[in-house]
Amino acid sequence: MIGLINFTHSDPLYSAFPEKDLVLRDTPKNLLASILKGEIGCGMISLFEYFENRDALELVESATIHSMKGTMSTLLVSRTGRLKKSMRIAITEHTRTTAVYLELILQKINIDYEFVWSSEREAEALLDEAEYALVIGDEALRVYGTTLRIIWDIGFQFSSIFSLMSVFSVTVKRKGTDCTKEAENLEIAIRDSPAHTESCVEVDSEKLGLPAEILRQYFRTIRYDFNRGVNNTIDFLSRYHSSIASKQ
Repeated sequence: MIGLINFTHSDPLYSAFPEKDLVLRDTPKNLLASILKGEIGCGMISLFEYFENRDALELVESATIHSMKGTMSTLLVSRTGRLKKSMRIAITEHTRTTAVYLELILQKINIDYEFVWSSEREAEALLDEAEYALVIGDEALRVYGTTLRIIWDIGFQFSSIFSLMSVFSVTVKRKGTDCTKEAENLEIAIRDSPAHTESCVEVDSEKLGLPAEILRQYFRTIRYDFNRGVNNTIDFLSRYHSSIASKQ
């Protein structure tokens, strides 16, 4: 069995996967738990969750979720749209990696911040807990149909400041597990995913209540392959993670 993330960004990848009966779709956090428990051998999880579990996991150089520049689905939002020198930001618990990107951005431009970790996922609910909210995935896409103010596309800001691709999820396996077949299927899915994009646009446009063109634009920002640029970002964030760990 292999785990694929159940956010919209992975829909073309899943649609192109040749053996869907071998796929578990869930949140990155739940997929990590399933891998660590041995319920599935490999799957896609948040990049930073991989760093924090390297004693039990190995990176598989296969499917990733990354973008060349902007993402459309990693957004810092507020009801007012104003940046302040000190910010209190509600953050969903479903991703650690995007929070790290935001952290790096805020440190780089010398803004004081406090993160409020929340079990909520929707922008409005997060904004009830703090003046600013970091929203990801489908909930970020839904922001485009609201009056909320988008302050930053986190992927775009990170890429602009650090000249690196934004990598959010990677494929990992439990140490000692053979995932050769799953990796082969993932390579097929990566190759064939563009042929499934338009059908996913139709389904996801109706599901999210958004114009089809927004979904087309969104899927154009997403890349699934593992390449040198992806590896450069992984190396950069790995060093950052190690620097944090050494201070604790």
